[in-house]
Amino acid sequence: MRTTLCLVLAGTLLAHALPAAADDDPDYRPGPWHFHAVSCVDTTITDVEPRLDIPDESVARAIDESGVQVTFATRLGIAPLFHTGTAEVVHYQGDDNNAIMAAEHKGQRVQVCYLGGPAPTERCNPDTDDRGRRYRVYDYAQHKQYWGMNSEHDCGGA
Repeated sequence: MRTTLCLVLAGTLLAHALPAAADDDPDYRPGPWHFHAVSCVDTTITDVEPRLDIPDESVARAIDESGVQVTFATRLGIAPLFHTGTAEVVHYQGDDNNAIMAAEHKGQRVQVCYLGGPAPTERCNPDTDDRGRRYRVYDYAQHKQYWGMNSEHDCGGA
């Protein structure tokens, strides 16, 4: 009974959450993954690159060895106080979804959903550290999705 009540209360809170940055974004349009607590935008990929620069390695090999980073043409989920930066997802090497991310191309249409950011803690101040924002991405060409954080480390981390 207690677990059911907690789930109902959590669902009620999520259903009434305001979409982050959606009201301010003229390109905001809900898509197939949209629900009340998640802001989603249709956008394009601006860059697909290895997580780390590895000298003398091909892009494919560098992605295999270090992971992959995909950047999007949206600032969804990025607080207005951060004047630079766009939404992105970063994965370390060996993640099952890296193949989906590595197969994407600049200009490709995707849907990016902002899942939320870190809560303030003793080590994390989201007002000064933009790391730890989480996104879910649906690739329209591949008909596949993945999710991840916008950085290698969470807010307040290394």
